[in-house]
Amino acid sequence: MTPADPHFWLLVLTSFVASAISGAFAIGGGFLMLAVIAAFLPVASVVPMHSVLMLGTSVGRWWFFFPFIQWRIVVPFVLGCVIGAPLGARVYLTLPEFLIALVVGVFMLGAVWMPPIPWNIPLRHPFFAVGIVHSFLSAMFSFGGIMQPIMLRTALDKMQIIATLAVSLLFMNVAKIGGYVMFGFDFRPYLLLIGTAMVAGVAGAGVGRHLAERVSEEKFRLVFKLIMTVLSARLLYRAWELA
Repeated sequence: MTPADPHFWLLVLTSFVASAISGAFAIGGGFLMLAVIAAFLPVASVVPMHSVLMLGTSVGRWWFFFPFIQWRIVVPFVLGCVIGAPLGARVYLTLPEFLIALVVGVFMLGAVWMPPIPWNIPLRHPFFAVGIVHSFLSAMFSFGGIMQPIMLRTALDKMQIIATLAVSLLFMNVAKIGGYVMFGFDFRPYLLLIGTAMVAGVAGAGVGRHLAERVSEEKFRLVFKLIMTVLSARLLYRAWELA
């Protein structure tokens, strides 16, 4: 794909807008990016390209939200991704999409809307396990559905949630990309698009940072829940279609 193709610039613009959305609300931009990629790129390249085109927004949020990153969550999550992402990259087309869509959709709804409960997880490093499962599912279907609702239920404020998710998912996407390359996906035809979209993504993250400061904590959590609910409904509808 070259700059002479109108779809090239549509994908670059989408990277900017998706990054601004993710910068303001921590989630949502990735699904906009996924929808546009699925409309204009070959089916076999959709999942790998989604991972690489989201690098710009993650790098940008890392830069603009750096003081708010909670490394005690990021480190074990990333260590889990080192295990889960390559495994998911290898088998992402071998498992029934119906089953994954159903399980992830139900989990998202439950994790976001269930009444508050104590998080007495009998694991010394729970985010290590979360990293394995989330990155495994994400490598297969571009969305793990585990990390985001769990982060919403922590005691972190909105800026910490946005920053910590950004860095965690950045390293996860790097692990996923490594897995796709390991198992034969060729990113070279898309290098110019990837580079341009990354620049747009970093710029969009700056806009998202500006918006995040103007959204109240209460509104942030409400919008976050609504976005997660819509996305989980989309997954459940997809599962129904495939059943």
